[in-house]
Amino acid sequence: MKKFFTVVPLQGEGQLKSYQYGAVGNTRLQMEEATCFPILTAVNGYVEPGESFRVIAVMTDNEDGRRNAAVFQTQLDQLCAVRGFCCPKGVEQISVETDERVAVHVATFQKLIDFVEDDDELFACMTYGTKPLSTAVMMAVQYAYRVKKNTSISCIVYGLVDRSVQPPRASVYDMTALIQLDEIVRVLADRGVKNPKETIDRILAL
Repeated sequence: MKKFFTVVPLQGEGQLKSYQYGAVGNTRLQMEEATCFPILTAVNGYVEPGESFRVIAVMTDNEDGRRNAAVFQTQLDQLCAVRGFCCPKGVEQISVETDERVAVHVATFQKLIDFVEDDDELFACMTYGTKPLSTAVMMAVQYAYRVKKNTSISCIVYGLVDRSVQPPRASVYDMTALIQLDEIVRVLADRGVKNPKETIDRILAL
């Protein structure tokens, strides 16, 4: 099953804005509708009408997190209605503490990997969340790819809003190649390749 992982943003009331994100590096991420949540560009681009999928969101358990999670659910419902998508469970929330201790992020990692099964196709957004929290999400996705059978990572997205121009310009980037590069480095290290930089340079030149 296709599963989409993201973090609910913590913008204060009135600060969470919708943008029409321009796709960079992957035309499938181009979406007509404006959204607050770049992960929905991946849902729009990779889910087929009538296809069931799941959305898992890490949410900080405070007023801003709960309010923005409700906005996320509304925008997901709207997209599903327009495109004929099927997300029967809605946004499945993983509630986390407002705490940056390692133990808290390890617990989040453990909760995330419980959502992944063999044969899943994984998507994730690295836009929102603190750096440790975003790292925990990426680690969970990579763990699932390495451990589960026939599980793939199809797209990792990152949304960027350029506020130096008016109106602000929003872009969504396909960052999947970074995850693939990390996998390549790991494999080269495991195999004891003597000159990994040379091998990586050849791969990047393809």
